[in-house]
Amino acid sequence: MKPLIIFYDGPCILCNYWIRKLCKWDKYDRLKFTSLDSKFALDFFKNNPSPLHKKDAIISWDRQKGYLSESEVIFRVLYYLKGIFKILLIFSLLPKPVCNFLYRFVAKNRYSWFGKYKTCPLPEKEFAHKFL
Repeated sequence: MKPLIIFYDGPCILCNYWIRKLCKWDKYDRLKFTSLDSKFALDFFKNNPSPLHKKDAIISWDRQKGYLSESEVIFRVLYYLKGIFKILLIFSLLPKPVCNFLYRFVAKNRYSWFGKYKTCPLPEKEFAHKFL
């Protein structure tokens, strides 16, 4: 299985919290991470254009599904994690507009609820190989 690339908001404290959790849960290195404003991401979007990179949302890319954003990324990550996490895929049965509404509600308020770093923090050394 090729890795799923996850593009996230680097300065977002909430985003970084979940990225650190995913690093720990991803025992088989199926996930790769990069900040939306990293050199890798900017070059990737230049070579693989998508209107999604303009959205204020988490974005993923894999060879099977191409680009995904918002709640679709969450469900794709759960699929990649396998194991007990797959049980959470039951929420993917909810209508997509409902899932995306909930996603956007949290995304819209994340800075006021959790704050923002001045710059994207560096990954922990043990997980540095997961970052592009």
